[in-house]
Amino acid sequence: MMIDPGDAASVRELVGDARVVALGEGAHNITEFYELKDRLFRTLAEELGFSAFVMESGFAEGLAVDAWVGGGPGRVEDVARDGITYRFGECEPMRGQLRWMRARNCAGPARVSFYGMDLPGSSTSPGPAVRAILDRIPGRPGDRELVHLSDLGGRTEAALGYAAMSAPGRALLLRGLRELAERAAAHGDEVAGRCAASLHAFAAELDPPAAGPYPREVFMAETVRWILEREGRVVVSAHNAHVRRTPFLNRPTMGGLLDAALGDGLVVVGMTYGSGPEVRFAQRSPRPYDCDVFLEARVAPANSVEALLDRVGQAVTGVDLRRAPRTLFDGVDGTLAGGGLDLVDDFPAAFDALIHLRRVTRIPGAFERLRAELEAT
Repeated sequence: MMIDPGDAASVRELVGDARVVALGEGAHNITEFYELKDRLFRTLAEELGFSAFVMESGFAEGLAVDAWVGGGPGRVEDVARDGITYRFGECEPMRGQLRWMRARNCAGPARVSFYGMDLPGSSTSPGPAVRAILDRIPGRPGDRELVHLSDLGGRTEAALGYAAMSAPGRALLLRGLRELAERAAAHGDEVAGRCAASLHAFAAELDPPAAGPYPREVFMAETVRWILEREGRVVVSAHNAHVRRTPFLNRPTMGGLLDAALGDGLVVVGMTYGSGPEVRFAQRSPRPYDCDVFLEARVAPANSVEALLDRVGQAVTGVDLRRAPRTLFDGVDGTLAGGGLDLVDDFPAAFDALIHLRRVTRIPGAFERLRAELEAT
């Protein structure tokens, strides 16, 4: 029932023959989650032949990160900052993982690759995907204007910029993205084609369907399957809400879509924590990112799985849910995610395993950067 994330034999037993190990996290920008995922990826690469780390980050931007871990030029600080979206790369644990990947690639033939699987520009700006496509296909008149129009800026700046566009301006941008995506698909370059798919998903996410999976979830799942055509076994890193098999807020998730395609070829590991910092938002208006942000101390509700695992008394507790007795979750209503109680009807259906940390710390400077970003809007 119990698993030890630091023990290769324990990890091997959990993973089995799965081609995809999806590692979740109950909150972003938590130091210990980064460190744990790095350690698990190294074990999976060295012991089980996993060859790629796939991250909840822009696919187009990730191309530069993969080039760097393959021995390309540049400083890891710059590559991690510019090539990993949502500012997830602005921390030492992530830079340390990239350094390890580069050193492994330089030492021998067992290459490890980095991929983003998400929409471009932290899901608010199509610019990075536009530039990546134009680097790979023949140019045409008007391309320079499209680059200028599509480069909306950073995450909050881009969301506000798009919201402030006139209707004709939005129509011009979306028409340009659609036409470029069609050119890329027709050209035959596979990477440009995946960037084109990210543009289609970006546009669809602006007006998502009322039911069913969000276009972003579909794109991430399809990107993982695209990567599996090129890699043998991969680690996928994202929030618990993306990797879980069961619906989140009544919407199918990336994990659910992958489960339908891969079945036993997928192992999903959720990561939770009991106490430590928790970011909360208070929306002031419907305007994008118009909200107050607070850093509070997290307290696990008595009916949460975190409170249950806290009682085990270990700093790190790993549970193989496939072998755990069903009575383990008597009285448990959910797992904490995103600052609230996320109801989970059946933990073994949502996750194959849970790794629980009793206490965590936040990436230094992450909250201050977030607050400054929101205050600048």
